[in-house]
Amino acid sequence: MSVTTTELAIAAVALAAVSLLLFVLAIRRLLSRQAEVTVTMLRRYDERLGTFAQTLSDAIAAFQAPPALATPALEDDPEPMMRTLELARERTRADGAIALVTGGTGTPIVATVGLSESETNHIARMGFPDYRGARAIEVAFAGDLPAPDGSPPVRGGLVVPLLDEGDAQSLLGVLTREKGRHFSEEDVDSLDGVVRVARSPVTRALNLREPDVVPEIDVLTNLLDRQSFAAVLEREIVRARLAGHPLSLLVVDVDRLTTLNARLGLTGADSVLLELAKRLQGAIHHLDYTFRLGGGRFAVLRPGSEAPQARELFEIVCADLVGNPIVQGEVVSLSAGIAELVTRDDATSFGARADAALQQAKADGRGTIVLDTGREPTRETLVLHAATGDATRRG
Repeated sequence: MSVTTTELAIAAVALAAVSLLLFVLAIRRLLSRQAEVTVTMLRRYDERLGTFAQTLSDAIAAFQAPPALATPALEDDPEPMMRTLELARERTRADGAIALVTGGTGTPIVATVGLSESETNHIARMGFPDYRGARAIEVAFAGDLPAPDGSPPVRGGLVVPLLDEGDAQSLLGVLTREKGRHFSEEDVDSLDGVVRVARSPVTRALNLREPDVVPEIDVLTNLLDRQSFAAVLEREIVRARLAGHPLSLLVVDVDRLTTLNARLGLTGADSVLLELAKRLQGAIHHLDYTFRLGGGRFAVLRPGSEAPQARELFEIVCADLVGNPIVQGEVVSLSAGIAELVTRDDATSFGARADAALQQAKADGRGTIVLDTGREPTRETLVLHAATGDATRRG
């Protein structure tokens, strides 16, 4: 009886041990399964989180990145140089831009947006940097250059080559008026991107593949340009003296062009200059030559005309500006200087006399014309009234 009881006790203990072992194994399997499920869930979460992060990063990059350069816009643009400056300024968030090129003739070609005349002249006089293999050069300024009205001075810039080295010495620069700003590698990349797209159309527009050919037409107005001015002036002086005919030179400048640029923007101001060129062309005699000398400055060379006839042309154009404003509500006025050819003149002195007369007119006030006939210069002021559409003269 006792043996049977002992055996039963041993069997019960063994059964309990087996049950405990099975319970432990079940618990371990359950825990292992939960761990696998947890690991799988975490892996899927990580994958989804990574996908979301990449999508968010791509979206932010796409939002911050500038739009792709539109090659056809530059290829077909009649003024690729100016469009290049606009793109360079936009893509680097700069305040101004400058392009400087010296072609086969050795005459520098300068184009700018957002810069004063003093700033342009100072940067142009700096010449072309020695890149020494660098992609770009950052420059700094002391902040003492006269800036456009209401603007802080230029503080820094970033310069890269604009054209191929074999075509011409060149640079494309962007300028900032923000104190302490430094241009980044992204800015260099952006400027490189502009250059890659602009190089071919700008080269063709400047006719640099044929360095012996002097450009004759201003790309904005289709008038004769500054580079052809001296040659035409010399030729017409010779013709006037051989024929015994008078010759007059009218130099006109748009008053407050910087203000117009600020109010209307670059495109709007260019539209004003283009319309003014058309009106000059519509008022001249078929023997006259009309030039755009740069910025808002124009010249009309009048074979067979004396100074009073040149003044009449100026009055006609001014009256047209009053009666038919180029921009509604915006007064566009002109100042002018006139020189009449005299015996002692050559091309240089003749042009200088007209320019000096213009400078005197600008000093005397808007709408002033100064005539230099080789005797005592005379001054007249055309006072424009945009509201009433009339013009009065005071001497």
